[in-house]
Amino acid sequence: MPEPAAEQMPFRVGFDMDSREIIVWMTFGAGPKKTTRRKTIGSLEALAVTAAEHRHEAFLQRGLADQLAQAAVTYLGADPGRLEAAVRSLSDPTSTVPVSQILRGTPPPQAPG
Repeated sequence: MPEPAAEQMPFRVGFDMDSREIIVWMTFGAGPKKTTRRKTIGSLEALAVTAAEHRHEAFLQRGLADQLAQAAVTYLGADPGRLEAAVRSLSDPTSTVPVSQILRGTPPPQAPG
């Protein structure tokens, strides 16, 4: 039975048996400008600090995203459901529906023909 495909993430975590370090490879960019950086974490304490930093950043990022969405509803009159659908579509690489159409429900402009 085939294993389910792993979610593609811009990083990979591994372990170097010789140095006993956790290694994180992070990929930035795409195509010919794609680069990979390597970071090593040499102790359990350093790993705990790094994990805490990332969780804190994620918490702050989520808080900012929530406040931005609330501002769009309060000040710009956005429909909360449509706004959430637009945000989800921007995270979906297969989405082809224009964001303005999701937000406003307007059909895409017709090409002159």
